[in-house]
Amino acid sequence: MSLKNEEAEVIIKVKRYTQEKGFYWQEYKLKVDRFTQFTEALRRIKSEQDPTLAYRASCHMAVCGSCGMKINGEPKLACKTLVLDVIKKYGSNVITIEPMDYFKPVKDLVVDLDDFYNRMHKVKPRLYPSNEVLEGKAEHRLKPEDQKVLWKFAQCIWCGLCVSACPAVQEDPEFLGPAAHAKGFRFLADPRDTITEERLKILIDSAWRCTYCYMCYNVCPRDIEPVTAIKKTRAFSRLAKDKTEVIKTGEKHTEAVHSSIFDSGKIMGSRVYLSTYGLLGSMKEMIFLMQSGKLKYALVKEKAVENIQEVRKLLRG
Repeated sequence: MSLKNEEAEVIIKVKRYTQEKGFYWQEYKLKVDRFTQFTEALRRIKSEQDPTLAYRASCHMAVCGSCGMKINGEPKLACKTLVLDVIKKYGSNVITIEPMDYFKPVKDLVVDLDDFYNRMHKVKPRLYPSNEVLEGKAEHRLKPEDQKVLWKFAQCIWCGLCVSACPAVQEDPEFLGPAAHAKGFRFLADPRDTITEERLKILIDSAWRCTYCYMCYNVCPRDIEPVTAIKKTRAFSRLAKDKTEVIKTGEKHTEAVHSSIFDSGKIMGSRVYLSTYGLLGSMKEMIFLMQSGKLKYALVKEKAVENIQEVRKLLRG
């Protein structure tokens, strides 16, 4: 498709919603140029074609996080996404726009974010300084190396895209979600904070519920890498006093993976699974493998990689 003079006519199919009708699709046609963001396209549709269309937008510069939605199935900020870029990427001038997944729809592209905000506030997203600082008797100083660790995770704009894309949030109500963990780790790792033990109770169990699918990494418009915050949070498990079964199982799994790599240079799935869940815990999975004819793969005897000593040097640091 030719985009002569960097202009094109686009068909935008919006997945709309009302309590009376439920979900339904509606098409709109308009011309766009190389400067047209999706927030601008939606504004023109609302002002020139259909004033009943509902969506959220505010800053138009990827700072407020208001305009999260799915564009051609991908969670994105509408203000940060150019219409022509999507046309070029998919080779089609027909584009779909839908409300974010997971969240309850309110009207059209507007979703209810109460659950998201509750998760964010649950991690206590502010610094709790010492009494000396509050009384004006001292001040907190942050070293550059500490600031370097915290800065990335402080950039979250609460857009909800990562939660919309996260399968673990949808399957496990006890998982706080990637955005909450990014914000929670920002304060957990802050040496000025004084409620570390309380934060551990809030964050550690949830951190071990992440499935490491990296969807939050893929969709974050600020390159925050919430999954990295979750990994770093897990490292605080050693400080947790009352460990849940989820935490204990996660630590067993980590030890099993380390042991497998140290002994063979490989992650041997059957050995790791058995070490993590024990014989009784593995029986259900073994029955499934037997029924599906895959048990033979679990029983394959692996050979250690060559130069295993080099691998062990890396693991020892």
